[in-house]
Amino acid sequence: MINAPAHDLEVVKQILRRYFPGAEARVFGSRAGGNAKPYSDLDIVIVGAAKLDARALAGAKEEFEESDIPFRVDVLDWHRISEEFRQIIARHYEVLW
Repeated sequence: MINAPAHDLEVVKQILRRYFPGAEARVFGSRAGGNAKPYSDLDIVIVGAAKLDARALAGAKEEFEESDIPFRVDVLDWHRISEEFRQIIARHYEVLW
């Protein structure tokens, strides 16, 4: 279970679906591990068929910064992270959609 208020997660989903339709969004880190604090960041990796468009990634990040979500949202591209980091994420994550 993702440790974040449902209404905030809905905003996150709306933004991500707008920029990355058809991709899978995986939450990892403290909000997926159950040890998050109220203002812990939300770590998300987007898993798509290919590298994400850099403009889409920047647009999503900007929308998160301008949103009313009370915590930081970090978005990463699965195809731009190391294999070692992928293995760490694969140990424990929750699918956002």
